[in-house]
Order: sequence, then structure tokens, then C-alpha cells
Amino acid sequence: MSESLDTDSMHRESEIDASPSPLLAGAVGQQSSDYPNPATAYGTYSSYQRMVEVRSPEPAELSGSSLSSFKKYACQFDPGSKSGRVLVMLFDRKGRPTLKEMSRHEVLRMTQEAAEPKEDATSPEDSAPLESGKMSPPMRRRSSSTAGKIWRLGLQTRVASQQELHTPVGVQRVHSRDIRKMENAFSVTNEPRIVIRKQAILISADPLRAIVLRDVCLVYVPDGADALLSVLKTKFAETARDDDAPFEFRALEALLSTLSRYFQSHYEQLSPGIVRALDSLMQGGLNSRELEKLREFKNAINEFEAQVDGVRRVLMVLLDNEEDLRLLYLTRLYNEPNLLSDLWSIDSEEIEVLIENYLQDIFSTRTKAELMQHRISNTESLVMMQLDSVRNYLLGVDVIFSIVVISLSVGTFIAGVFGMNLHSGLETADGWFLGVIILSVSIFVVMTITGTLYFKSKGVLLQ
Repeated sequence: MSESLDTDSMHRESEIDASPSPLLAGAVGQQSSDYPNPATAYGTYSSYQRMVEVRSPEPAELSGSSLSSFKKYACQFDPGSKSGRVLVMLFDRKGRPTLKEMSRHEVLRMTQEAAEPKEDATSPEDSAPLESGKMSPPMRRRSSSTAGKIWRLGLQTRVASQQELHTPVGVQRVHSRDIRKMENAFSVTNEPRIVIRKQAILISADPLRAIVLRDVCLVYVPDGADALLSVLKTKFAETARDDDAPFEFRALEALLSTLSRYFQSHYEQLSPGIVRALDSLMQGGLNSRELEKLREFKNAINEFEAQVDGVRRVLMVLLDNEEDLRLLYLTRLYNEPNLLSDLWSIDSEEIEVLIENYLQDIFSTRTKAELMQHRISNTESLVMMQLDSVRNYLLGVDVIFSIVVISLSVGTFIAGVFGMNLHSGLETADGWFLGVIILSVSIFVVMTITGTLYFKSKGVLLQ
């Protein structure tokens, strides 16, 4: 009986220990209430159109130290324009343009939908084991155990090598940061770049920023680029006539042709003004206004040359990357996803010829810009030589005047000696006045001629 009572009391004590106290329960509930629910605190996902404020659900109950730390770590951001949308121009397979406002979320969703695999296509991951199974028939197993081990080792080596050969290439999808970098406001640098993603080609080369998909091309509309857009529409209309080529190749051709035409026209606008400024400096002499124009033109041509050279470098890097060249075949990789397991079976000659064609035009424009830079540098060197010559001439004039002043000071000294109010007996003698004048003038002339000839012999005075 006593043992049963002890057992019941032990059970009651364990239940009392297991149940939380009211004070502890209240503290836990208050602590859990201090952390807001993310779904209710920040709202649902939107296309970066709202300003987000990170704050506590009960800011009035914060202490002094908590309030200061809250002010330190509170953040607000507005990633884009007030509407959160950008103006883009969409080109379809027929080259027809459509002007539209889109948010970054809509652009990202468009690229993700384009990256979805074809419904009736077999994924490269599923086809890799099938292809790896297509190997040469194994050797007939020998009777000895050593031969069996060698046979198994060779079989494992062949399977591993063939699986490695047919491993599908991992291509990343378009990320939200890639879309964000396409906008000027969020681009860290204006360096041109071409990024290859899954079923998407991202081109960022000022003033063109575009995303090429297998069936549509999205071009960001820059400010004040009506002439550029008209050229782009014309190029897309011209490339749309070639129905045999894939759409991504036609879009790349239109974009590269527009860039080449833009660089050429921009150089044609800069070169006449630069040539006139250089000719006026060579013929009209030195002028501060012309020198200021030369400085402005030099900065403009340097910026233009850097822009063209950046595009040239990007295209050269793309041509050197064999894998990226084959990933440019968006339509073919979409229709035949098994090619990701063997990219080297794709012949990249077509896209190489396309890129090299416009690379040659861009390189020609860059060469013209470099020649203009050399001409500006030569003119600048000649102007500096003229300025040095003028400075040397002024220094020579200063030396001559210094010699003249020294010679006059000798004559002034002689005149001062004879003009002192002291009796020497010469003031009443005849002929001394004329003699002193002749002596002073002779000393002046001799010192001036001697000093000039001496400095000329030393090379200080240039003829």
C-alpha cells in the first residue's frame, strides 16, 4: 500500500515539473510575439515596386538602447523608378517591334518560361545513362583470376570515361541579378559584356542592352535614342527575310549590325570637328580657345575608343570560348536537349563567321579612332614644341635686356663719379665732358655685343 502511494506521488511531481509555470509561459509568449511573422510583416512578393521598411511590431515600447540600435540597422530601398517598370521593345520572329513597359519580375518570368524544357524532349540527364551504355562489347573473360581483375578494371575505366564524356553541361538559368544588371541604374560598371544563360543571351553594350531568346528579342530603350531604334527596326526587318537561319542568329546579327553602324556614325560625327580644330591650330597659330576645343575633342575620342575597344574585347573572348559559342544555338538546343551531353558535336562555324564579320567592322572603326588619337597626340606635341619655342624666345629677350641694363649701369656709374660735388680740378678742364660721354657709350656697346655673342656661343640665345 505504501509503495503504491509513493508511486502516485512521484507521478504527480513529474507532471508538475513537466508543466510550465505561468510566469515562464508568459515570458515565452511575449518573446515569440517580439518576432513578426514574415508573411504578415513584409507582405507578399511584388515586382520591386514598394518601399520596404524593416521595423519592430511594437516600436513604442523600445528602450533607449534598443531604439538607437533600431535606427542604426533600419533600411529603406527603392531599387528602380517609382513605377518599377522599364520601357522595352520586343521583336518577334517576323521582326515586328512592340513597345511595352515591363517590370524586372516580368522579364525574369519570360526568360524562365523560355528555359523550360520541351514537353516531348528527353532530358540530357535521362539520356546520359543510355548513351553511356552504348559501349564496345566486353572482352571474353579469361579463366585466371588475374585476367578477371584486369577485365573488370578495364570495364570500370571505360564506363567512367564514357560517362564523363556524355555528362551534360550545366547551364545556369537567368537570375534576377542578371536582369538587374541590365539596367543602367544598377549596373556597377559600363563595361560591355555578353552573358550566356539557359535559352537566353544577355548583351550589355552601351547604348544597346538586349536579351535574346529563341523566339523573341527584348531591347531596353535608352533615353534619347530614336535614331538608334529606327536603325534597329530596319536591321531586324532586313534579317527577318532570312527564314532559314535561327531567330537568335538573326537577332544577334541585327544587334551587332546596329552597334557597328552606331560606332561608325558616331565617329563620322566626331572626326570633322576634330580635323577642323587641328587644322586651325596648325595654320592659325596658338589660341586658347582652340586649345580648349582640342582638349574636349581628345576626351571625346578617348571615350569613344574605349567604348569600341570594350565591345571588341568581348567579342574576342566569346570567339575564344568554344563552349559559349555552341551554347548560342538556342533553338537547336531546345529542340535537341541531348546535345548538352555532347556540345562538341555542334558545328560552330556559322556563328563564328557571323561574329567575325561584324568584329572586323568594329575593329576597322577602332583603327580609325586610334589613328585620330595619334593625330591629336602629334598635334599636341607640335603645339607643345611651339609653346616651348615661344618660351625660349622670351627667355632670350630677357637675357638681352639684362645685358643692356648691366651696360647702362656701368655708364651710370661713370656719370655718377664725375657728377659728385667734389673738387677734382677736372670740372674746369676742357674736353673731359665729351671724353666721358664717348667712353660710357663705348663701354655700353662693347658690353652689349660681347654678352650677346657669348650667350649665343653657349646656346642660350637661339637664332
